[in-house]
Amino acid sequence: MWQLLRNQLSQITRLVHFFFFDLVWFLAVWGREDWLWLTALSVVALYASAWRYLWARRYMLITLIGVGLLAEYLMVAMGAIRFTGTDLLPAWLILLWLGFAAMALVVFTWLKGRYVLAFIAGVIFGPITYFAGVGLGAAERLTSPMLMAVGYSLIWGLLMLLVVRMVALGQDKEQRYV
Repeated sequence: MWQLLRNQLSQITRLVHFFFFDLVWFLAVWGREDWLWLTALSVVALYASAWRYLWARRYMLITLIGVGLLAEYLMVAMGAIRFTGTDLLPAWLILLWLGFAAMALVVFTWLKGRYVLAFIAGVIFGPITYFAGVGLGAAERLTSPMLMAVGYSLIWGLLMLLVVRMVALGQDKEQRYV
């Protein structure tokens, strides 16, 4: 009975984190600099809601944030995209990565061992968010839509493989201490 209740609470936590990250994405991409304070506050709330879990995975969290920001920088440096208001990475994008990393390690636990599904999800949904961001004026596409889609599909497919690996390592770590 307790295990069933624990599983249901875990599912609710994942859903709350997923939808709360959607709010972070909206605030960051649509609000950008104007809503930076609200985006930051939302990211803090996202971390606060699972601080023990995230603290136990802090090295994974830092790695995911670093790899994500490096991928963003490479796309900018290669001339695929330019974020509005800067030639580098804007503060709202950095906050967005802080939020994504926290959400991913909490929400995507159900993807443990599902590498093909994670890769496919990254390939499909990763580029969609960038095209949405361009549509909202948060970025400017500097290359063909096809080239941008291929670039972000590859990046996000690989990023999701990293997330699934981190989730598996995080759960294995829990098993050793239970």
